[in-house]
Amino acid sequence: MYQLHPVIVHLVIAVLSIAITVDFLYLFTKKQRFWKLASILLLIGTGMSIIAVLSGQSAYDLAIIPEGVKSLVRHHRSSGKMTMWLFLVVITIRFLFHYLEWFSNRVKWFYYLLLAVALFYLFRTGIMGGEMVYIHGVGVKKAQPTYTKPSFE
Repeated sequence: MYQLHPVIVHLVIAVLSIAITVDFLYLFTKKQRFWKLASILLLIGTGMSIIAVLSGQSAYDLAIIPEGVKSLVRHHRSSGKMTMWLFLVVITIRFLFHYLEWFSNRVKWFYYLLLAVALFYLFRTGIMGGEMVYIHGVGVKKAQPTYTKPSFE
């Protein structure tokens, strides 16, 4: 499952970013189709975030992590879990309060503030993951250069 972590996290980032954009479109336009689309995308993205955390844990268990990068990896892991929990809270507030018709202005602004915080954590986690891979090479095999003997023929 660890091999799928990069694919899953990129999908999570894309789906949740689009969901939040559509949700803010609903806030400003009040068009129900935006509410419905954002709800579907938030459900999919939040479900996928759980899979991303599980696949990340699997990758963490198998990866060889250089000593100087362990702190970054721990921060990335805790930030990923925090992101997942934030989106679980967001989706719970969204559906529970909408169903109970408690989605008043005060709750709505709290919800959208929490959504912005969740988006911040989503991007923060992604940036740390990118730094781990692209700068420190965590979880990837570095290509070995191939040497060929020059031919003078």
